[in-house]
Parts: sequence; structure tokens; C-alpha cells
Amino acid sequence: MRERIEALPGMPALISALDGLPPAYLVGGAVRDLLRGASPVDLDVVVEGDALAVARAVAERLAGEAHEHDRFGTATLRAPGLVVDLATARREAYAEPGALPEVEPASLEEDLARRDFTINAMAIALPDGTVVDPHGGQADLAGGVIRVLHDRSFVDDPTRLLRALRYE
Repeated sequence: MRERIEALPGMPALISALDGLPPAYLVGGAVRDLLRGASPVDLDVVVEGDALAVARAVAERLAGEAHEHDRFGTATLRAPGLVVDLATARREAYAEPGALPEVEPASLEEDLARRDFTINAMAIALPDGTVVDPHGGQADLAGGVIRVLHDRSFVDDPTRLLRALRYE
């Protein structure tokens, strides 16, 4: 897995720039795509810690820029040959169906549990390439199963219905 990650555009530089910073994980669709042998379209990294501070540090190390989105604890990092979204590991609460979530820092496990489907609730530790799959996403991916993680999934975010159809 590590070889496939390092073959992604800009990933060797990113992995090097993450050295000494809080634990970081490739997450979501990029993991799903790598596991099925496809090339990821977007790179999303979850940080167990302050993703905004990590984005600033990595941007400085790579002579890039970090565009911060404070409300959600996320940043888009642009550096030569690399565009990646970084997010603080978080939990979410929805005041009402379809509303933007209220977020607060959490563990990687809680972050993965808030996601839409098991096939998107996996992570790969950077730099070692260890797959973290607490919800059986690899088995669902192999079996062609689209499974939500919790009963309120479509209530919290109705657009997940459209994603389920696209993945199907």
C-alpha cells in the first residue's frame, strides 16, 4: 500500500513534510479508490490534532499556501505538484436535518464513524501505509455493498442518497 500512496502526485513530498507533526491519515474516497486499484481524484488527510497548524507547517516546508476554513477545522494545501485537503479529526452534530454540522475535535475512530458509508470510512496511516478499517469497509468494497454507518445518515445529509447511487 505504501508504494501506491507514494506513487500519487506530490505524496512523497507531503509525507516528508509531515515528519514530526501530529499523526495524519489519508481518508475517504482516496482510500476506497486505492484499495480498488483506481487513481484517487481528491486527496483528503485527517490529522489527529490541529489540522490548520499542520497545514501552515506543511505549506511552509513545501513552499506552498494553506487556505484555512476555520469553521470546520479544515484547510486546502496547495504546493508545487500537490493539492490536498487537511481536516482535524472531528465529530459532528446536526441541529436539524440537512443543516451544516457543528464540529469539535475527536479521535480518528470517531471521525471515521461520522462518515457516510463504510467504503468511505477507512484511513491509511501516513507514512507507513497501515489501513485502519473499523467498520468493515474493505469487505463491503470487495462485496460491492454500499452500507451506511448509522440510522440518521440520510437525515443528517440527504445528499448521501445521491452519492450512494453514484457509487452503486
